[in-house]
Amino acid sequence: MTDTEDRTPPWLTGDHVVERDPLKIVYIVAQDDDRLDEVSPFQGFGRSWPSTLWALRFLAIAPASIVERMWPLDGLISQRMGGQHVMSWLPLSISTLEQIGADEIGLTIVALSGETEIADRVDAWIGKQPRPVLHVRQGEVVEDEEARAYCDTTLREHVRDIVEHHGGVLTPARLQAARDAIERWNTREPVAIALEMRGHNITVANDMVLARAERVLAEGESFVGESEAEYDQVCIESAQAVLDVRDHVGYRDFHRIFLPRPGLVLTEPALYRQSYARVRLDPGESSKARAFALRMLQKQTGLWNVMTAADALALTEDSRAQAIVAARQAELTTHMHGVGLMAAQTCSAVLRLRPAVNHLFPTLSRYARNIRATSPAARFKTPRLFDEVQQELADAIGTARLDLIAGYSGSIKLVSDAPLELLPVGNLPLSLRFDVSRINATPGNLMMGELVYRGSVTLSPDQLCKILIINGFSDTDALRNLVTVSVERLRSEWQGRVEIEFVRVKTRDELVVALNASDATILIFDGHGHPGGDDGIGGIVIDRTPIDVWSLRGEARVPPIVVLSACDTQGMDAATHATVGNGFIAAGARTVLATMLPITGKEGAVFVARLIYRLAHFIPAFLGMRHRRVDWCEIIAGMLRMTLATEIVTGLLEDGQASRDIRSAANVDINTGDPAWYDNMLEKIGAEAGLEPQAVERRARAIMARGETIRYIQLGCTESITIDDGTIDDQFFPPDEREAILFG
Repeated sequence: MTDTEDRTPPWLTGDHVVERDPLKIVYIVAQDDDRLDEVSPFQGFGRSWPSTLWALRFLAIAPASIVERMWPLDGLISQRMGGQHVMSWLPLSISTLEQIGADEIGLTIVALSGETEIADRVDAWIGKQPRPVLHVRQGEVVEDEEARAYCDTTLREHVRDIVEHHGGVLTPARLQAARDAIERWNTREPVAIALEMRGHNITVANDMVLARAERVLAEGESFVGESEAEYDQVCIESAQAVLDVRDHVGYRDFHRIFLPRPGLVLTEPALYRQSYARVRLDPGESSKARAFALRMLQKQTGLWNVMTAADALALTEDSRAQAIVAARQAELTTHMHGVGLMAAQTCSAVLRLRPAVNHLFPTLSRYARNIRATSPAARFKTPRLFDEVQQELADAIGTARLDLIAGYSGSIKLVSDAPLELLPVGNLPLSLRFDVSRINATPGNLMMGELVYRGSVTLSPDQLCKILIINGFSDTDALRNLVTVSVERLRSEWQGRVEIEFVRVKTRDELVVALNASDATILIFDGHGHPGGDDGIGGIVIDRTPIDVWSLRGEARVPPIVVLSACDTQGMDAATHATVGNGFIAAGARTVLATMLPITGKEGAVFVARLIYRLAHFIPAFLGMRHRRVDWCEIIAGMLRMTLATEIVTGLLEDGQASRDIRSAANVDINTGDPAWYDNMLEKIGAEAGLEPQAVERRARAIMARGETIRYIQLGCTESITIDDGTIDDQFFPPDEREAILFG
């Protein structure tokens, strides 16, 4: 496109998935056309990732926009903490890149490539484009200092060239802003901190976060620990350094509109669930070294590992055993670089855990089987089994990490397969103590796609409250009308505030039609979950027929928010990673509320009705106070806390005015953000029932262990969906001028 062409490119109008702001710099990480059957063996990453990880490290330092370098550093970091200035980057296969043009991507484009063949094809693609694209090949930029220099020289000059020769597509205000920014491009002096550079994969994520915050670590020797405690200390020191930066920068008034993203990420790479099973090598292929390598990876519980001299020698003499270890090392490095770049976008601390969190399957399986059991005797065992799950999680993570988590204040992101939501923090599970959402570690390619950090989507209550309820039950199923009846009973409470469409489907085709015909923001599936057959692919059941939701990708419009009122849609004891929750994420949902365990039909129906009531009443009341926006993660987290409060109060007290008053007081504490809501509630229950605190706590835990609340789990980029009725917006932007202020 030339300066004189009279048309607006799609990236300027917002019709394309890439950021609508043309002052954004769009980064493309070009990869080979990786085949699904050639992913890495244990976690499922495309084979191109190892050759492009350097690009993620580069992106941690590169500016997100043309104008970013002229802003004061602390203010910029503070805005990033609120999800602003998120980098626009995307891993693309080379064939996909060759099918699109620069006009479909953005004004300023930087392509980064790995293998020589792919780099050559990128050059060929660039030669066909209407304006220059900056190409950075593997090996051109290695160290962080080189990346900073490259951005302040080569990238700056590329931006200058684009603005001066192709800036005619910009509005006059944007064009002037771009020119001013280039002249005021700030070559910042990095801030030195006392933390030593460890050169280890357990700290690489925080190294990337600190690099983006322009912090330079002190020179240090490559870390080789001599105990698990040393590894723990290094992990914690690394995370604490980022938390110190956040404390230094602090929160600002604009965080009422740009809500803080999770400031702490808990992560641990995983193996495919089936990869933990004992593998029998073919007799002709087997060797003690290869068998040892596999078992070492499968059984690893700590970050500090030792082996005998004989085993080490055997590994060095067996190239295929070395390849097994190298493949896993590449996966670990890919995982931590992906998490690091995500966290760098929001200056979030990354706390690496221990592989032991992935070894709870036997205990989880016992607990899950107990929940599914119908005998009265099973109920007596449930609290003990729940205690075992929590204790094993706590032991796997360790006291030092637990202390850091307990002392943290804010929301938390999980990147892990382990059910860390159940981790005990004080007297509550993690997901009820904090606002928590997760990205699963397997499959790796899906994880990396979710780690491409998304900007916030702000919805009005009217936009949010468009709900499609799809009923998949058969005509003879006893549960078929429970949700419908529960919701209809509350019609007077939500009508006029929430728009609901009820659709009953009998086939997969009808499901696709219903999804494509709807413009709902929220999909509620009311039906049965299916754990999967021999292939291990979980599904939803439509009129007694399991449906693979992974197959809906590209065929059906999946709303950004999915709520699954069905059993085991993200089962804690699922046989594989191919769960219903992961499937809906892969099919396009931004967030999924899934279930780790079976839920009862009656309680599931009540949960859906409560959610609709909360949308109808809590959001207007909260926004009416005009303090700040609210995000979807806290809407769900708050409702789960209130559900738990109801379960405990009704389980320990007779129905009456005192019981209702205690529930009401707990709800007020929860909705006003009082961290002591649970302790306050138990104290009131004890006083009313005449019970000692220890007795109340014990009975409450038993109810929690058997209850419905802890069975739900939030998947995806939950915190990226924010709600504002305009009253918060108007406090920061004059009416009708927001677009002009933000986008020039």
